[in-house]
This record gives sequence, structure tokens and C-alpha cells, in this order.
Amino acid sequence: MGTRARLLIGASLFGAVCVAVACGSDANEDASSSSGASGGSSSGTSGGSSGSFTTSGGPGDGSSGGSSSGSSGGSCTAPVDMYIVQDRSDSMGTDCNIGATTNSKWCHCVNALSGYFNSMGATGQAAALQFFPIGSSQTLCDFPQYGTPALPTAGAYTTLPSNSFDALLNSTNQAAGTPTQGAIEGIKAFTMANRRPGHVTIGILITDGDPTKCPIQDPTMLGQLLADHYTATKIRTYVIGMTGATDKNLELMAKNAGGPSHPATIGTATGLCGSTPAPCFHWNVGDGNPAVFEAALAAIQESADGCKDGGGFINPVN
Repeated sequence: MGTRARLLIGASLFGAVCVAVACGSDANEDASSSSGASGGSSSGTSGGSSGSFTTSGGPGDGSSGGSSSGSSGGSCTAPVDMYIVQDRSDSMGTDCNIGATTNSKWCHCVNALSGYFNSMGATGQAAALQFFPIGSSQTLCDFPQYGTPALPTAGAYTTLPSNSFDALLNSTNQAAGTPTQGAIEGIKAFTMANRRPGHVTIGILITDGDPTKCPIQDPTMLGQLLADHYTATKIRTYVIGMTGATDKNLELMAKNAGGPSHPATIGTATGLCGSTPAPCFHWNVGDGNPAVFEAALAAIQESADGCKDGGGFINPVN
């Protein structure tokens, strides 16, 4: 993560995040909803009133990890494992390689994810990465394919920081369709099957549009899938939106998915609730300005720290 993004959040050490990046598919999605436009983008560089936030999950979430190192001075350690399923749908815009300054949501995403994966702030955490949609129009909703990462090709996670994701991010191009249910089913399957003892496993859904394809497209019903997953496993899923997504739909998906609520301003990143009242449960990063995007990922990491009150659930050792 770049210095600027780290300063947006502060000097905390963060755990890794399971991210499903769900972005809109149709060319008209960017015009169909402006509710996400107030998120991070360039507005994230304006001054903010809060450098951090307190999670609202309550002490029970991380109870299996013992006392918090922050509150008790103990030596609790609970790295967080992140599964990222990144949408590569057409509405993300022009392709680019890492380091390019192309003004598209896809290019912003690529640079933000690379910056996060390579950041020293993520040291000791781990990630796995997949994209959606996968396959042809006939196979977009074959759910098992979304539960297998494109990287690493062997093993469940790659330890961070790492530049091993860069080639994959550079080589991936856009495709048509937004099978959000497929991404959610992939998150559920992968995270449930890859809970490492003593680690925190969480999930994030990031979208620049409303769901299309697959049997379930209603945001309330998709939110229920995530709520049921959290109830059954204590694995959180976080929802991040980009310009073009409908904030109220994102909030419906995120509200009961296990992640805590947060304010609209964290450090110098503003508009993090988009058009919904703060505090909110989803995260709005606007057009994906990399500094704001990375700052949101870092803040999510902090909220998932299983050694803090309100943090994520630490997978039992036995």
C-alpha cells in the first residue's frame, strides 16, 4: 500500500480481507445510477474528521481468540485471510496494466489491488484472487467455478506482501455479465472450506452495478445468502460499491453480512456511505481512486482484527 493510503487510516497493522469484487456488467449501468458517485474518487483527498473508527460488532465476534492485545496488553495474533472475487464486467471500462493512469474503474481497481497486495501494512496476512464473470453466457452461473481461486494455483492463500498477483491483474480483461450470486456462492464455498486455525476469514463484495444473471438478483435475497453464511460460520462478508452501484441495494446486501457499521469519513477518505445515511454497513469508493480504495481495504482489515473487541471471529485451533 502506498504511503498516502496508509496515512488515510493511521499506523494500525491490519489483517487480510476476503474480497469479492462485484462490478456491473452492462454498458448503461454507469448512467443508470449515480448513487455511488459520491464515494471516494478525487473527493477522498479532502480533509476528514476521523482518522479511525470503532467497530460495532461487539465483543462476541472475536471471542474465541481470547483477550484483545489492544485492550489487555497480551500477545494475541490472528492474521486475516482474504478471498477476492473481482468483477471484470464491461462497465468497469478501459483495460490497463498496473502503473498506468488510465481513467477507468478497472484501471483504478487494478492499481488499488496491486498496491494493497504489495503493501507493508498487509505483512503477515494472506489473499487469494478470482474474477467474475467466468465462462460463456451458458456457464456464468455455474457456481463451483467461483469458489476456486485463479491465484494461487496451489494452496489456499498467498502470504502478503506479494507481487505475485500483478501478472494476473495485468492479463485479465473484461467480460459481459454480472453474476453476483455466483460471486457470493464462490465466497461462501471457498471461505467455508479454507478456514485456517488461528486466522480470521472474512469476505467483501465490491460492485459498480446492480446484479444481473443467475436466479437470484434481488439484493434483499442476496443479502440473506450472506446473512445465513455469517450465522452458520461467523465469516463476515464486506460489501464495497463503486460509481454505478445503487447504495441502498449495497446496504441491503451488507447490513446483516457480519461486518460492522462505519462512518462516512475515515481520515481523509470521505463519502464512504455514498447516498445512504451514516453510519452504514457497505463501503462506497466512488470511481475507485486507488488511494481511497486502498484506504477502505485497510480500514476493513482493521475492523476484522480478531484481537480487538468487535473484531472478526478467530477460527478455532482445534
